[in-house]
Amino acid sequence: MPLAPGGEGLLGHNAAFRKNRMRMMRLLARQEHPILRLDIPFPGVHAAMALDPDIVQEVLVEKNRSFVKSDMLRFGLYELGGEGLFTSNGDLWKRQRRTMAPLFTPRALEAYAEDMVACAERTVAGWRDGGSLSLSHETTRLTMGVAGKTLFDADTFSEADEIGEALTVALEWTGWIIGRPLAVGHIAARRAAESLARRTTGRLHDAAVRAERRLTGPLFLPGKRGRGLREAIRFLDDHVQKMIDQRRGSAAPHPDLLTRLLEAKDEDGAKMSDRQVRDEVLTLFIAGHETTATGLAWTLYHAGRDPELYRAMEREADLVGERPGVEDLPRLGLCLRAFKEALRVAPPVYVFGRDSIEPVTIGGYDLPWRTNIMLAPWALHHQARLWPEPDRFDPARFLPEHEAGRHRYAYLPFGAGPRICLGNHFAYMEAQLTLAVLLKRFRFEILGADEPDPGATLRPKHGIRVRVHRREPARVAVAATTPA
Repeated sequence: MPLAPGGEGLLGHNAAFRKNRMRMMRLLARQEHPILRLDIPFPGVHAAMALDPDIVQEVLVEKNRSFVKSDMLRFGLYELGGEGLFTSNGDLWKRQRRTMAPLFTPRALEAYAEDMVACAERTVAGWRDGGSLSLSHETTRLTMGVAGKTLFDADTFSEADEIGEALTVALEWTGWIIGRPLAVGHIAARRAAESLARRTTGRLHDAAVRAERRLTGPLFLPGKRGRGLREAIRFLDDHVQKMIDQRRGSAAPHPDLLTRLLEAKDEDGAKMSDRQVRDEVLTLFIAGHETTATGLAWTLYHAGRDPELYRAMEREADLVGERPGVEDLPRLGLCLRAFKEALRVAPPVYVFGRDSIEPVTIGGYDLPWRTNIMLAPWALHHQARLWPEPDRFDPARFLPEHEAGRHRYAYLPFGAGPRICLGNHFAYMEAQLTLAVLLKRFRFEILGADEPDPGATLRPKHGIRVRVHRREPARVAVAATTPA
């Protein structure tokens, strides 16, 4: 298999990804070979990068049973997400997925629209005409409020800053630790234990299994970053435990995700432990706000730098009612396309991995057990052969006729296959409705250039500074009578 570029030096691609991830993403986006070998010079570590939609389809769809969530990803997120839906594997993942799926059906999504709009209105109510603010911070508060209300029937809006700060600390630690010697050493030790368990029986086998499980997450958290992570996790644990205790003590019915988690039983009739519920709550809380918050911020940023596009989106928002609802979604097509394009240009989950659990052939190459296949949505989304002029922001790429002619797996903001994000349609609907509210109430003036910051997710490096100008209702009414 050809070697990927950029991996010079003693530590090869391990160092390249840690030092300048966006440079590596740009290098990979220019490669023509569908799959490339990565130089990760650690014992027992085999890695490759999938760079073609056909390879993505093989890994995530056609041969998905040969792969599990990568050890590196699980290690980096274990303190925060534990064995939640995003990081778990096997039967546990299947059971949790079945428990949560009913909350994301089309009928269930319709019931969330009112809360989404209410959270958007609550967000803009605190803005001052002519004031400057961090757009990323505001969209995070908004989507955090939506996730808390719709999924857990909890008012997290007033605590959004504290929760957001704790989640940011945890996610920054994840982005920092992935690929570092401490993480690689843990994973090498875990795989050695796993290999020993496969080859032995009796007490030695049992001891190897225990060691393998213990090495899933960090054994210790050294230094200032480790202390910060412990404090953040302690705050989040306390917050979630209060939610669990209040719900268990409540006699009123709550047809939401938290209730489903507390009532769910496994095949033996046992309910989840508080730890299992905690893992799922934090996993869904992150997944329920991070992608949408970042996508909304980038959507308004790019639209604000294109006056013609911005005016068209503004006109579209003006043509729906003061409180947009599900019935307005078909009339907010440009808002949806702009949001999709923002997730193409800056996908929040810009790289992720899968580990093979058996020898498997991918792209014509025979890969050994425990090969790490990395998939990079950012690199895939910026290939000129798939996306002409890939650096240009163009929502027209997502017109139906253009989507129909594109490879199904050329676009991966929510993954693909059996593990595709449950909340993808939730995010799309939330983006349409909240963009309509924001654009109807305020005009956004971009105050400076921004760029993606590749941590655990791809957030705006400077938070996207904007000045907001209140739009008067009379002006909105006049605009609504003007043909689009």
